[in-house]
Amino acid sequence: MEKSISGLSALISAAFLYSATAHASGDHPDIIKQVTDRGLKVVSSFKAIDGMTGYVFDSKGAPVTIYVTRDGEHAFVGTLIDKNGANLSADKVQELFIDAKNQQAWNRLEDSHWIQDGDPNAETVVYAFVDPNCPYCHRFRAATLPWLNAGKVQIRHILVGVLAHDSVAKASTILGSKKPHGALIKNFETFRSGGIVPVHDVSERGKAAVEANNRLMSELGISATPGIYYKDGNGNVNMRLGLPPESELKKIMNP
Repeated sequence: MEKSISGLSALISAAFLYSATAHASGDHPDIIKQVTDRGLKVVSSFKAIDGMTGYVFDSKGAPVTIYVTRDGEHAFVGTLIDKNGANLSADKVQELFIDAKNQQAWNRLEDSHWIQDGDPNAETVVYAFVDPNCPYCHRFRAATLPWLNAGKVQIRHILVGVLAHDSVAKASTILGSKKPHGALIKNFETFRSGGIVPVHDVSERGKAAVEANNRLMSELGISATPGIYYKDGNGNVNMRLGLPPESELKKIMNP
């Protein structure tokens, strides 16, 4: 049988059945190579029902689940459900893709250019991508002050410049300052009147760090500020975009 596969857009948009000759290709059946040749990356595999093998792929930062039949002759993409409508794919996507991806991100955040806010000995650590011109970042920090002032939480602000023409200059001035935390607080305190005023020489010192943070933000697929990473009560890393509602904020601050 000649190996065949539909276009990538059709592959990831519906439960599309296709077939291929089943020959081993490394650790995966040959049919999986048909998918990886089109740009998807295998993240992990798992045993599924009826002798099938499930594969979780990374498609430009989004998870795609594909199931290969026992004989390796056919595969389909989509969500596997049982007779009661329960999603049998969700837990594997969460475990193998989302949780793993967030943990990898956490490790990278630790090595990014951040400013310590709050007690450095606080057990609860929160990372936040923040732009000096972001009103929601301003509101986020204001909402977290009770926990910061109580010494229960430390927020590590990762300064980026993505929102306005002077965002990079402002973020660079903050990171390039001799006292970055003081400059950060000054920006928050003067936010309603325009925030910190960029200083060229100081900005030049901090520009490379901001550009590195911008790249990290892009590589992690963070599309809005604040981009918040935190650990829940089980130690799993979670990510949320934008200003959390009060109920969610309490869970972030009190894992």
